[in-house]
Amino acid sequence: MFSIALLAIVLFGALARPEPAGAVPAQVAPDLSSIPVDSLPYRAAQIRYDTSLAALADAQQIATNGAAELDRLRGEDTRLTAALAEQTEAKKQATVDLASARASLRAIAVASYTDEPDGEPVGNAVGDFATGEDLDASTRALVRQALAGVVSTGQYDRATAARDTIGQLSHSINDALAQRSAARQRILQVQQLLDEAAASVARYADAVAAAQVDLGQTRVTANVLGTDFQLVALDAYRRAAATTVLRDPDCGLPWWALAGITRVESRHGTFGGSTLLYGGGTSQRIVGVPLDGENNTALIADSDSGLLDGDPVYDRAVGPMQFIPSTWRRYASDGNRDGVADPNNIYDAAEAAARYLCASGPMQTDDGMTRGFLSYNHSDAYAASVLRFAKAYAALGLPLP
Repeated sequence: MFSIALLAIVLFGALARPEPAGAVPAQVAPDLSSIPVDSLPYRAAQIRYDTSLAALADAQQIATNGAAELDRLRGEDTRLTAALAEQTEAKKQATVDLASARASLRAIAVASYTDEPDGEPVGNAVGDFATGEDLDASTRALVRQALAGVVSTGQYDRATAARDTIGQLSHSINDALAQRSAARQRILQVQQLLDEAAASVARYADAVAAAQVDLGQTRVTANVLGTDFQLVALDAYRRAAATTVLRDPDCGLPWWALAGITRVESRHGTFGGSTLLYGGGTSQRIVGVPLDGENNTALIADSDSGLLDGDPVYDRAVGPMQFIPSTWRRYASDGNRDGVADPNNIYDAAEAAARYLCASGPMQTDDGMTRGFLSYNHSDAYAASVLRFAKAYAALGLPLP
């Protein structure tokens, strides 16, 4: 093992290296959901998520209000249509009544000028009676006139009432028609608004879903508040420590011991402008200087044909935990369970480092941890630096595995 601090690791390759196509995204432990994080991308993602959520809520409210108004308008249309049918029928009946009353009045008027059966007009019979027979005829004529007057008055009142009813119903029908026309016009408008709202709801729902994914990913890659490492790094350290408890219970390796090593080795995978990605990979390959025996480095000839470090002449330390190819072959691990053991992935590297450290003995005391750190790099200054950082991380009080 060779420390960045001692070997002055440099970046190998100028281009950012994306995560493998088949990599399994980091599944951060649920108990880390309450850990506060912060970063500019995370803040921006939070704003996008909140904005999309608010827009979705507005669109849903518009849709809800529109649906309620549409139901009300359709109910109003049904009510007005029924009222129009009833009023139209009543108007028809009033029209029939008016026609009937007028016909009766015409008949009475005609009858008033019709001669008696004996051929003598009613007026003459009343004015010139001389006998009892004439008196009886005149009396009958007067009775008929009185009855005609009564009937005529009744029919007149009936006709007047029918005309009034027709006028009132015509006015009511016109009002109902106007109201129904306005309601149907509004129905068309509301339906259009509902169609637009439905499209907006679908669009904003997609935006919220995308923003939520982005928020989750930027949270994972954001820094744990008050620390110098990302949440994905914390999850990798804790997962490796938890796995170690199952694999080697006597080791007692704490997550913060791994954090101390990575801080010294690669500044938690951020050396040289690199950063940890959502799945635990590094945005750029972190590769150390050639181990050519110069500048106080060990002389280690190439052992992997440059497969891991890109150097076919000398070996170099690689990844956030700075494994040399030969050590990686021995302790290679698949910490994120994606089927690939990659020293450039913080999950894989942390689990491999845990195995390597525990191979030196228990890591439950300061002396035990110092021994393990020295096995990682044979430098007292290195071991002291790692222990100092590890203790500082332990004092943060973050959740244990």
